[in-house]
Amino acid sequence: MGTVATITTLFSILLGLCLPTKIEDGPKDAYVLVDSDAAFNCTVSLPWAILIWIMNDAPVLTVTPERPIITSPQFGQRNYTTSQTFTSELIISAVTLQNNATVKCSLQTDGSQQANLFVQVEGTLFFESKISSVVTNRSTDVICKAEGWNPEPTITWTINQTTVHSERYTTIKSPPSGHLYTVVSTLNLTLSAEAEVTCLAAIKALPQPKNASLYITVKPVFDSTVNQDQTWLIVAIVVPIAVVLLLIILAIVIAFCMKRNKHSESSYQDEIRKISKRKTLEKTVVDEKSSGLENFGMSSESVDDLIFPSAAPATIQADSQSRIENIYTLKMPVVPASNLGSLEQTVNQYMANVAIYPQKTRHVTAV
Repeated sequence: MGTVATITTLFSILLGLCLPTKIEDGPKDAYVLVDSDAAFNCTVSLPWAILIWIMNDAPVLTVTPERPIITSPQFGQRNYTTSQTFTSELIISAVTLQNNATVKCSLQTDGSQQANLFVQVEGTLFFESKISSVVTNRSTDVICKAEGWNPEPTITWTINQTTVHSERYTTIKSPPSGHLYTVVSTLNLTLSAEAEVTCLAAIKALPQPKNASLYITVKPVFDSTVNQDQTWLIVAIVVPIAVVLLLIILAIVIAFCMKRNKHSESSYQDEIRKISKRKTLEKTVVDEKSSGLENFGMSSESVDDLIFPSAAPATIQADSQSRIENIYTLKMPVVPASNLGSLEQTVNQYMANVAIYPQKTRHVTAV
């Protein structure tokens, strides 16, 4: 069997060399999404001997009338034969961006024809802000973003399925990131009635453009004005009231702090006065107990006033207290011994009626 196949192949080659075989229809450019399958067709006239598929100048598949010779599992082949022609279909499975290349169909007797394989990436398409309503006859920007595409997609717009003129929107293309592109398109929209706004992104590998839509309603212009007026009115009322309340609270806090400080100072001074008064009173009581009896017979004009022995203080205090002690010291004049009994009775009777506080010095002259 091997010998017969070899002989048949050689016969076909010789026959192809003798007969005028040519390429009737060569491969065409293909635009394919990444991870999809790409297909190229090459139609030749009969009889033909050998057909070779070349990709970037490297043979990837050889076809003979008996069987194809495959060099890589990514490449495959299907046959379509008529009474006058033979068509070989090259199939490239799960293409990647690295498969962007020139594909060539070659006949040994009639040269070759070539085409290009373009592998493309479909990215995402979305609106940066989903607008649900606009004010009637007021300009609004609608932003559509196509992200992660290869090549850069073409962005167009429609309103109620009617194409928008390109002057009404602007498109900005960003530098590629890892062979992927981002495109941002901004539509300046002015509506007087509700509408469906659609953003479309197209590349040749897509049979239909990818789209994203918004259904936008229209609000009367007076609604917006009324809302703004109400907002300003509320602000104009609330802000002054808030300022007044803050000032009142601040004044109350300041008054409270001042009152508290004054009360603390007053309490401190009162305590000092009480302590001073209590010490003075105690000192007075002690001095009076030790000073003896008042001399009701003492005269302020007498030169012969003497200090009664029992009225002399037991101990002399510091200079700061000497003035107080002298105030309450009684000076007694010299009296005859025969009158001492009646004088002592008179002094005792008077001392019973004299108050301890406030203390005063009384000068009495005995006759």
